[in-house]
Amino acid sequence: MKKKMLSVIMAGAMAVSMLAGCSAGSGIQDGDKKIQDEEEQARIVETKQERTKQGEAKRTLKIFSHYGEEEKPAIDYAVSKVKEKYPNLEFEIEAHPQDDGQTLKTRAATGDLPDIMHVNAGDVAALSTSGSLLVLDEYVKSTGYEDILLDSAKDTPYYTDGKAYIFPDGGAQALLLYYNKRVFEENGIKIPENYEELKEASEKLIEKDIIPCSIFAKEGFVIGGFFDMFAMKYNIGGLKALSEGKAHASDEGYTKAITKMIDLVDLGFFEAGATSTDYETAQSLFTTGQAAMFINGDWDISSLTEKLGDDLGYFESYPMADAGKENEQNPYAFAGGFSYEGVAVSATTEDPDLVADVAAIFAEQSIIGGYIYQAKIPKIISIDPDIKPEIEIPELSIKEGEEISKMTFDTTWTHALPNVEFSTPFVETLQEMLTGMDAQEVIDTIDDLVDSAN
Repeated sequence: MKKKMLSVIMAGAMAVSMLAGCSAGSGIQDGDKKIQDEEEQARIVETKQERTKQGEAKRTLKIFSHYGEEEKPAIDYAVSKVKEKYPNLEFEIEAHPQDDGQTLKTRAATGDLPDIMHVNAGDVAALSTSGSLLVLDEYVKSTGYEDILLDSAKDTPYYTDGKAYIFPDGGAQALLLYYNKRVFEENGIKIPENYEELKEASEKLIEKDIIPCSIFAKEGFVIGGFFDMFAMKYNIGGLKALSEGKAHASDEGYTKAITKMIDLVDLGFFEAGATSTDYETAQSLFTTGQAAMFINGDWDISSLTEKLGDDLGYFESYPMADAGKENEQNPYAFAGGFSYEGVAVSATTEDPDLVADVAAIFAEQSIIGGYIYQAKIPKIISIDPDIKPEIEIPELSIKEGEEISKMTFDTTWTHALPNVEFSTPFVETLQEMLTGMDAQEVIDTIDDLVDSAN
């Protein structure tokens, strides 16, 4: 009996000891985690201090960014915010030419990339494979950029290969077909709701020496979006499905869309020399009443409202559907959508820790600058309510911001296509189409391109 009792006591003691051991082990693990967290925070603080110290040295950084009349105030604002932290840094801003990334690719090949540059998916597809871009996985976290992103945008820094190459600065954006209400009203022409009405309206406008639609077709995303306005009425994947080899232009729906498109182009839908027209010229044709419609992204609402006021409108559904099928043929399918774009850093820049921190500040503040000076409502970060835009946000922007939730984006921008073997010659084909190709030529050319690129 004594032996049995002793065994029970010893067993109990062992159990207590084991529990104590488990408890102690858990405490050590928790303690280790706490220590690791503290060390990580200390490392981040130390890194930021080191970047600040590096920024105390005088140095000029080159920034390659969109820097036209509309963007300049926002970019200058972002630079001023960077200089608040790094007052001794100077900046040389290079205007981003509208050449679908050719300048960056050429400069990468010669080892002459700017320190900081605004890039899109097409640029990243070319530059990341050559090792020209700094991988920003660590910096997205250490700069705090990840913390300011909305929950829905946490993955936006990461490319298809799983690596971060950008501090993203954009959200979903729609390509809009704008119209001037006054031009239609003064000429007694009904604002079209379907393709038949669009063609009839175009014929009447041409009779009155008014360009039906102005376009700056030298830029790929605009002419690609025009293609999608037709294609998505029959095939919601639009040009994206073609780029992935999931469809062919000879498929029945695409054939109908391309035939409609060619008929409108041959009618004289666009201004003469559309493939060499730049943005400023195309917008001016529209805002001065020489053109009744205009194609560009929703980011242009503010500028257009400033010049047209209440006369500005946009089609809530592209008027390219068959008559009587407006509500059946993907009425809310829009060209555009999410695009992998933002601020990148050259892999060969000196002091990459410093430059990455500068790039993060620049990206965030350019978004805020766009809100202040262009009334662009951010779709990727929250804006401090105390910050007020200098110009009133147009009602049309607010309306479009509400409607974008019901828009569907099953296609994408031409510059966002990772398959550059398809996107570049596809854009060239569409530009050639504007100078004279029949429907069958376009269909055959695109089919060959789909097969060769995939």
